[in-house]
Formats: sequence, C-alpha cells, structure tokens
Amino acid sequence: MPEQTWSPTPGTPVIEYRSSRWLFIGGLALLVFFGLAALFPDVGSPSSSRRIKMPEEPAAFIFGALAVGGLLTAIGSVPHKIRFAADERGLWWRAGRKSDLIGWDEVRAVRGQEPRPRPQGDPNAKVILSALVFTTKDPYFESRHAKLFTRPSTPGPEVELRLPNSTIVRQLTQEIARVRPDLVA
Repeated sequence: MPEQTWSPTPGTPVIEYRSSRWLFIGGLALLVFFGLAALFPDVGSPSSSRRIKMPEEPAAFIFGALAVGGLLTAIGSVPHKIRFAADERGLWWRAGRKSDLIGWDEVRAVRGQEPRPRPQGDPNAKVILSALVFTTKDPYFESRHAKLFTRPSTPGPEVELRLPNSTIVRQLTQEIARVRPDLVA
C-alpha cells in the first residue's frame, strides 16, 4: 500500500500540538545526573567507615550505562508536532515523517469524548480519557491506520483516538462538523 502524503486542500485550518516532553526531559536528567556520576564516581562520598567500598571502575561503568540509557530514552522520545486537518476528503494526520488520511467513506460517525474521572465508590469503573471516537464501517479500520492507532485494537465498531487534552478534541470535532456535519454525533 503506498504511503499517504500530507496534502489537505490549501487553506484548510490545521490543528497542531506537541507530543509530551516529560519522557524527553526525564531522559536528559538521567543523562546529566548519571553522566556526572560516571565521570566523577568518588566525588561526594562520605568519609564514614560505614561506606560501602566499591572500586571506582565498576561504579563508573554502572553510572555510564545508566547515562547511556538516559540518552537513548531522550533520543527515542524527542517531542514532535502532530498536525490534523479536516477537508472534503477526510481527516489528515501528520507526525514527523508519518502521515495518514482517514477518509470520510470509512466512518459512520465521529464524536468527541471529554475526560471524566472515575466515579467514587465504584472500583470497577474506568477513567474516561479525552479522545476522538470513530464509529467505523468495517473491522479492518484500525489495521489500515496502524500508524495512527498504536494501542491494541478494541472490539466493536468504535475506535478511540486518544488525544492529550479536551481542547484539541473540541477543536477537531468543530473542524469535522464544519466540513461534514452529518458525521458528528
């Protein structure tokens, strides 16, 4: 199947946000902290006799390995912009080099789902996260759009596209309603 390219109709409003930065910041913090500990393993060691006596080379190796782990975490989670655009053909999505088009002929309805906390007193209830929910026409929808739907598939005709906050869900729902009001439930 050929790759979709990002080519919504010119002048189409684009809704964009950045992916989470917390994992990236955590990886950088690990790199700096354990990198300094690997370079200077004897700095700050107490002069107490209760100190564990460990040679500097193994300590430097362990801290160096943890610093490399932090570097790999930071590289693997570099924040990037995620863009959505809704036009006559469908909902366009782009994140870095990945892009996809969800055609309007693939879905029966689209609705925005606002986040809600778990009801108190019901331990079996789930927290509802903000998402754009698609009611699909066929069971292969998620596999066709595997770049976008990275979570395990859900049984049934509804597919959730989780988004970071309710503002983005509202904006996307409004844009879809502007283009295809018959699909918004």
